[in-house]
Amino acid sequence: MSQSEFSNEAAVEAPVSSRAGSGLDRPVVNSLPAGITSEEVREELQRVVGSADFPATPRNRQVLSYAVERALQGGADASRVTAVDIATQVFGRLSDFNPLKDPIVRVEVARLRKDLETYYLKSGRRNPLRIDLPRGGYNAVFSRPEERQEVAADVPAATGVLAEDAAAELRRIMASPDFPAIPRNRRFLSYVVQKELAGAPEEISARFVGMVVFERGSRFNQTKDPIVRIEAAKLRRDMEIYYLKSGRHNPLQILLPKGSYRPVFHYRSQVGS
Repeated sequence: MSQSEFSNEAAVEAPVSSRAGSGLDRPVVNSLPAGITSEEVREELQRVVGSADFPATPRNRQVLSYAVERALQGGADASRVTAVDIATQVFGRLSDFNPLKDPIVRVEVARLRKDLETYYLKSGRRNPLRIDLPRGGYNAVFSRPEERQEVAADVPAATGVLAEDAAAELRRIMASPDFPAIPRNRRFLSYVVQKELAGAPEEISARFVGMVVFERGSRFNQTKDPIVRIEAAKLRRDMEIYYLKSGRHNPLQILLPKGSYRPVFHYRSQVGS
């Protein structure tokens, strides 16, 4: 799906309606904390969807807008947004949609949460308000970020020997709670880094990664099975999160450029980083 920018006007006009059987008879959620107004929330929504640092697809921008508008409705409409609500009101699914058989909402909202995290680690990090979709549900919540002072990072020293520095960086990534990759994609990263450092770039291809890392076997055909391409995209996002958090001062970065599975090792200046 295209990553083209979704217009701000369309973003705040996602349809809002209550549905029978959507859980709207549950206790009402206090969707607007004291001191936060609906005008401020809509201004923050405009900042998010209008930012180049918010990489969500147009459809997931609609999901965010829908959840925000439901929260701002107040009363019963704010009580609980369900997967069925999002599927029928945003994704155009029929009223018999079953989230147990079709995981589209769960999958797309998980991506949306990562997109929001990315935005708030980049240009949105100093915004006066924050919009979140906490795990375990689909309700939008709003908060004011706490004032935080930047703490001087304990920057690890580089030796200047690429193999040693890259291996040390790989260990830091794997040990960090800020690297959210699943075990399979951690093996993916370890494999390509080790092969690059060993001088075996011919073994860093979709075919080799599919056979070795994802255990697809010698008959693996990357043109028919896109698993490597899909998981590489997820791995790139997870590495971006790491380098926006605890890895942002590290003297060397391991990058996985789009269009390739060969890692790039980039020494960065620590001045002003």
